[in-house]
Amino acid sequence: RKGKAPLDVVEQNISPQSVIEEVLNHLLPKAYKEIVNEHQLKPVTEPTIKIKTEKLSLDSDWVLELESAELPEVKIDPKLFVEIKKLNKDKKIEKKIKTEQIASLIIKHTNIVLPSILLNNDVNRRLSDLVKHLESANLTLDQYLKNKKITLPQHREELEAQIKNDWALNLGINQIAIEQKLKIDEAEVKAIFAKSPELKNDPNLVYYLLTQQKVLDYLESIS
Repeated sequence: RKGKAPLDVVEQNISPQSVIEEVLNHLLPKAYKEIVNEHQLKPVTEPTIKIKTEKLSLDSDWVLELESAELPEVKIDPKLFVEIKKLNKDKKIEKKIKTEQIASLIIKHTNIVLPSILLNNDVNRRLSDLVKHLESANLTLDQYLKNKKITLPQHREELEAQIKNDWALNLGINQIAIEQKLKIDEAEVKAIFAKSPELKNDPNLVYYLLTQQKVLDYLESIS
């Protein structure tokens, strides 16, 4: 087209690798968005890209594989409510301890299977945050692991267990709120914003914290 340089001229002046990278950066996000919309997907991770074509070139077709993950299906075991009722019969238990035990029961009775890509992303993010924190204290990851007397694979296993529990608790709370129709009023959110204006930058956190409290209040009330 008028104003467009012929391909051979482009190849003479720009390296093929640069052209390939530019094409990927331009086309992949658009193609990914179209696929997500077409299939009504709700990804919660950035896609990983696998190049299936052995060698990319400007005069051949490319085969690429994009992998992402959606939130898993969440099922609450009815035994949760049986155990909560037993817990609520103990009137002498301290509120803080009771809240911790309720959280443990939610984790125990929330059935989910986390996609591996989601789990790996979270593990790598926590490791990256740990390394940054250690660097600010002039420490290395090796020193940290040596002090804890564990290996990196063992530390990754610990992180995986923590992350699985975190997701089970968060998704369990959300699922209980859905099943019990525990909704957040706009007035409640506005009241939080009025007290802490800085939280307007993270409304999702506010909604989650309010939902968490409603679920805990509900569970503490059943008998």
